[in-house]
Amino acid sequence: MAKAAQQKTENLIDWEKTAITGPVLGFHAGCTVGNNFYIHGGVETMDSKTPSNRLYQLSCSERTWTELSFPGSPFLSHHAAVELNDRFIILIGGWNGKSRSSKVYVFDIEKQQWTEPRVTGFPEDGGLSSHTATVLSTGKILILGREGSLRMQRRHGSMYLLLGSVESGKFTYRELSQATASRSGHTANIIGNVLYIVGGRDSNLIEIHAGFKSLKSPAPVTNQITTILDNLPSASKTPGGRKNHVSVDSPEAILIHGGETFDGKSREPVGEMFIFATKPSHTFYKVGVSEVKRAGHVCGVVGDNIILHGGFGGKKQVYGDTFFLRFKK
Repeated sequence: MAKAAQQKTENLIDWEKTAITGPVLGFHAGCTVGNNFYIHGGVETMDSKTPSNRLYQLSCSERTWTELSFPGSPFLSHHAAVELNDRFIILIGGWNGKSRSSKVYVFDIEKQQWTEPRVTGFPEDGGLSSHTATVLSTGKILILGREGSLRMQRRHGSMYLLLGSVESGKFTYRELSQATASRSGHTANIIGNVLYIVGGRDSNLIEIHAGFKSLKSPAPVTNQITTILDNLPSASKTPGGRKNHVSVDSPEAILIHGGETFDGKSREPVGEMFIFATKPSHTFYKVGVSEVKRAGHVCGVVGDNIILHGGFGGKKQVYGDTFFLRFKK
């Protein structure tokens, strides 16, 4: 007699696929501006060395992706994007198809115009890729990651502040003396006055630095990440290192999904989901394993929606699907 099939355990948190079909991209950059989510650049195939220069807008209300095609958009992947003044998309660093870059590009949503400000302060023979960018309460942008020569993989951990303004047409990098571990493909989250750097190396999964404050507080929809901890088991051990994952911060916790692990158990992106609680003590909680196994994807929060788009999965397939995070009741 055949054994009965085991019933799959349903995660209390998981990604729900929508009917919103977006562009097929991995290692692109994304950010929220107002009620819309924007993505830029990336690659259409895993082994591609030629990045895209396309910019797309996701309207959650209309549930559609729209390409915004205007002259001057840069060809980039493995770059970072942040929003300033609810109007500007700031692109920082990345791979331009020939070398790593430290350049800055600005898209003005109101004028629908690209500009390239003058940039100073970064080593002339250096560039950035697979780094992070976070807007601080001061309006300065915190850049974290490995810098290295324009083509070589020789890299070390660095922490920079990007100072300047769109109005002045000038930005300047200023290196901070605070040391960080060498990381690439990590995420950065600020909760309260504490910076949490997640992943990007095979050890020391979470790195913590005090003295940083974000410009914006976590959106109300993320409160559920904290409140659901009462229904989750704590992890028996610290999860292993990973890179090219995504993370979402809430007032007292960080949700981490996917990425590529260093433990040798899987050579393909994973669907692991867990939560790192910052209060009352630093504790990991196990959410489960999602069927959405991705790396090089993007994630953002728009209104009442936590969004995931694209990335690559098994057999190096690159995706263009869009998911919303759902909490089971």
